[in-house]
Amino acid sequence: MRVSLSCDRCRTSKVKCIHPGIPPCARCKKSGVRDCFLTEPHTKSGTQDVRITGQRTRTPAALLRSRVARARRVTGRSDAQPSRQLRTSTHQVVDPLRESCDENQLLQLPDGIILKALNIFTNKFPELSILHVTFFMDYSRKTRIKESTALLAAALGVVRMQCSEFDESWTSKLRDPETYIMYAESTLTQFILDAPKIEVVQTLLIITLYNWGNRHFHKAWIYCGMAIRIMQALCSSGNAPFPIESGQTLDPRRSVARAVETMNYWSCFVLERMVSSGTYNPPMLPISEMMNMHVKHPLSATEFAFGVEKGIIFQGFINSVGDCDSSTPGTVLDITRSFEIIVAGFEIWSQIMKFVAHDGRGAPGMCAQANCPWTPGSPWSSSMKQLEHWRARQHPRLNYPNNRVALHMTLGYAESFTYLNLLYYSSLIMLHREYFPFLPTPDTLPCGPVDPPLLEAEAPHGWWEQSAQQLFNASEQIARLLNEASECGASLSTPFVGYCAFLACHFNLYISIFPRMNLNRTSEPEKLTDFCLDYLRDFQHKWKLGEAWIKTLQNLSVLYRRAVTNRQKYQGATRYNFNILHQSIHEFRAVDRSARQIQEMENMETANQAPISAQKIQDRSLEPGHVDADNSLCHPLASFGTQADEQSLWPQWWSNLEDIDFEDFENMATTLFLEQDQADSAYDK
Repeated sequence: MRVSLSCDRCRTSKVKCIHPGIPPCARCKKSGVRDCFLTEPHTKSGTQDVRITGQRTRTPAALLRSRVARARRVTGRSDAQPSRQLRTSTHQVVDPLRESCDENQLLQLPDGIILKALNIFTNKFPELSILHVTFFMDYSRKTRIKESTALLAAALGVVRMQCSEFDESWTSKLRDPETYIMYAESTLTQFILDAPKIEVVQTLLIITLYNWGNRHFHKAWIYCGMAIRIMQALCSSGNAPFPIESGQTLDPRRSVARAVETMNYWSCFVLERMVSSGTYNPPMLPISEMMNMHVKHPLSATEFAFGVEKGIIFQGFINSVGDCDSSTPGTVLDITRSFEIIVAGFEIWSQIMKFVAHDGRGAPGMCAQANCPWTPGSPWSSSMKQLEHWRARQHPRLNYPNNRVALHMTLGYAESFTYLNLLYYSSLIMLHREYFPFLPTPDTLPCGPVDPPLLEAEAPHGWWEQSAQQLFNASEQIARLLNEASECGASLSTPFVGYCAFLACHFNLYISIFPRMNLNRTSEPEKLTDFCLDYLRDFQHKWKLGEAWIKTLQNLSVLYRRAVTNRQKYQGATRYNFNILHQSIHEFRAVDRSARQIQEMENMETANQAPISAQKIQDRSLEPGHVDADNSLCHPLASFGTQADEQSLWPQWWSNLEDIDFEDFENMATTLFLEQDQADSAYDK
């Protein structure tokens, strides 16, 4: 006979007691009841059973307390919260939110609401050009397969986050974003290992973006990898003349789904570049392998919607990103090919992020004359050449500020126009900022690095002034672009756009306090800073990434103003006095280090830490046996910016200790102990 555990409150009310096997149950948790104890139904034979077995009974509450204590001893922590044990990495625990979103509720949504939601998704997430509305509504929606239900839930989850910008009555019919995402994640577990389907890939990509924006970086990386593997399986089965696995049958929709698969494959490419930025993870989808797999070029918006005309083969520039010296005239891409522009731009962006992640100019040999940024053929120069080549291949109408957001809004491409310009200007910022002082003085002019390691050659006359003009102009254009898009009702709230706002806000704040660093050429820097801050304040209510960025900006503002008002104390201070804060301004995968940032500044204020001068750094590096930890992970210089031997450039690890949630380990340990006790009890019976 199957016996269920229930709490007295639910049993008295004669309602189903929902719980994962440990208290509190969902009803008590929602009501704030703390004394929730799960017990078996009371029977008259209970006393006799205890007397016969002769065993000492232990209530579930006592069992829980003992196991939590044991888990604390294992993890070495004493501040665990038993109520947090309901949370698991796979969201398999029954939750009231989970019950409010089921398959029937999704299937009963009117087509009008779904079409509006899919339209918002297509416009607001230009990096995920994965949903073909007709294909979804005519096949996936009507056949009611579970995979399409999970896809719809994931799409509604991220769309619901954008609905604050729309004063529409239909948005009130949608659940909370977390509700939809939890449903999609739990539903995926039913068929994630089944025969590959495009709907599974699409769902995984959306969930990847959601988890990244909410700082679940490891989960996002894993989900993205799963999407890539399933997409590769789809591509392999499509290229094979017969099924490549026993029992496998070709999808009857293949002729229709080819275009959808192509766009999803490139969306995997973009998202992998995004979630791997600033980390040490080898790419699973280098462009060379995409070509070997015969993946077609990304389609234009028209081709994706209506199909490709027979006999027409478009030669894009995805495979020529690094070939800037080609004399062959290339095709100029217009706004309908914005997704291909974004794909190629992210390949360049990821190379720049790799340069930053490997310590930039601090890498071995990077300060030599041959590798100075103005030297032709240097890593910096090669990246800049690729970036400008990418920009030149775009139609002049796509360049901001020569063309305004409002013009593209009338064509329905305002978001795509905004996104690709943000990609360009953010890449410029990341290239130029590597050679600018972290903490200048109010009198400092553009002069290149003042912190070690210093460059071993002099820059050409006027080079630093031109670099400053490009850096701070890029920051200005991002601020104005975000503000203009908001005024046009075409604002974007994706993690990448939030990072662009963070970059621009930092340097607009920087130039407002140190205006001579751009020779007083930036007008209204405070207003530009406010544009970015207004965006980030709204952004943080949608994505948790924004919280860490705003705290970093607040601490930077305090540091810069202290350095200006107390020049004597900060005289000679470098980025090495503020390692944590300096690291935080480079991070796309933002980790909240605000407490340590504040501690660094307080150490300087209380004179506990003397300014670390350039001479001290150089002397320390010359000491016998000295190892520079910042340079120990740097890649071979000759391999930078190439696709060759990609695996050898990246150490095989993912996250540092700051990313590990030890409370998750505690919950896992407690769950294991509970399961072991249940098994022991069953064995005794």
